[in-house]
Amino acid sequence: MKRRNFIIGTAAGLVTNQVATRVAGSANLPLNPFTLGVASGDVTQDSVVLWTRLAPQPLTTGGGMGRDALPVRWEVFADAALQQSVRRGEELAVPEFAHSVHVDLQELEPDTVYWYRFTAGGYTSAAGRARTLPAPDSQPAAVRFVTVSCQNYTHGYFTAYDHIVADRPDFLVHLGDYIYETSYGETFRRHETEQMAFTLDGYRKRHARYKADASLQRAHASIPFFTMPDNHDAVIDTSPSELAKRAAAYQAWYEHMPVRGYQRDGFRLSRTISIGDLLQLNLLDTRQFRDRQALCAPPDDPAFGFGNYRERCPEIFVAQRTMLGREQEGRLTASILRNKAIWPALASASVFLPFNLHRDGKTFNYLGSWDGYPANRDRVTAALNQAGIVNTVILSGDMHSFWALDGARLEPAVPAVEFVTSSVSANWPEQMSRPISDSMNDNPQLRFYEPDQRGYLLHEVSAQTWHVTARAVSDVRNAQAHITDLARFTVTHGKAGFKATSLRGSLD
Repeated sequence: MKRRNFIIGTAAGLVTNQVATRVAGSANLPLNPFTLGVASGDVTQDSVVLWTRLAPQPLTTGGGMGRDALPVRWEVFADAALQQSVRRGEELAVPEFAHSVHVDLQELEPDTVYWYRFTAGGYTSAAGRARTLPAPDSQPAAVRFVTVSCQNYTHGYFTAYDHIVADRPDFLVHLGDYIYETSYGETFRRHETEQMAFTLDGYRKRHARYKADASLQRAHASIPFFTMPDNHDAVIDTSPSELAKRAAAYQAWYEHMPVRGYQRDGFRLSRTISIGDLLQLNLLDTRQFRDRQALCAPPDDPAFGFGNYRERCPEIFVAQRTMLGREQEGRLTASILRNKAIWPALASASVFLPFNLHRDGKTFNYLGSWDGYPANRDRVTAALNQAGIVNTVILSGDMHSFWALDGARLEPAVPAVEFVTSSVSANWPEQMSRPISDSMNDNPQLRFYEPDQRGYLLHEVSAQTWHVTARAVSDVRNAQAHITDLARFTVTHGKAGFKATSLRGSLD
């Protein structure tokens, strides 16, 4: 059975069983079920997904809810005081989906702030705030958003989210690695177990551990999220023995995210964020449909990138090799060609533009990035050229470090600039960072690299300019850590490349 068909079949089977056979007879619960907070996400100009999960004992099997379903009431308000109710309803939280609730609220007003809350079992959740996007035919003066990735609970606090809330972005794009399957030997904070989470129950508990973090809860309650999975959110490559793990990972991921798309025809995660005529941001699913990643032999020295950097081999250049899958690639190409927005942009879990590592006369690549799928990258680049795009902006993560790359410095040139966000908390050991630093002179497209700081990217976009600020927390092991601006980048509409001001880090 093919990987994609297995996931689609599993999703279809789960969705057809959404309604539990028994609804709880008692309306009251002995403990507060809203321990994991509330969230909004996947906003459009007229819709939003509201999320919560009932889990009075979140680190236990079933979250302390048993096998009964429970009605959950939700209400949406026009004011922060929760006095002007504009919509209300009820959803059934069922054990088949870990008593999670996804309210896909439609027919909302564009560019409007709403507040919401849930009630279940005699308890009321904290209030959340959501904001819809501007109307498609509008001309917004500006938009402000954040990109983040890679939050390992055991490596440090999620203090970055407190600073993100203070920045007041319109939305947040999470580029993957929301959870980690292991601590990688770190003991600053503890996962609920040191065992890898490869079962549905294990993934649920791991997500619950992360969702219980107070900083992350505050961010979810304040800002609409767009989320995408990466390699630590699910199994990297697949074989018949891995498919059940993969299906479990994606189901648990859905159960804990404010997303839509887990339906009978498959889990479609690629989508487009449209901000009037200002911005078209294509969010790419670079994990579900990619061809096998682990090609080419690992280096003789296992300390060289822990085997993640591999000598380039002919297999990665196969013309049919794909990162996105044929269907998603077709949708992306169509989106690029019909784009009418001032700023076309892509968001990818992993780095898009090429970067070569050199050692002992050999060329190595990180095959988890688009360097492992060069033919697919070439086809996307061809679409950008065909559309006449001078400078698309690409946003990515995965590398636990800040990068700024200029595609105009490549041969042949790529009409794109790319900004890679560092991790929220996950560390970046020297075995991974040093090979990149050592190869910067051979990669003029990498104009900025900061491997030692954790944080996020703040984007402020107007019709004339796209400003990017690399913001870093002073210490991920200090819950009161302050925030520092490391560098600022400015992309001018209609011009290739970017201007940069470095406050800290390597900049040419």
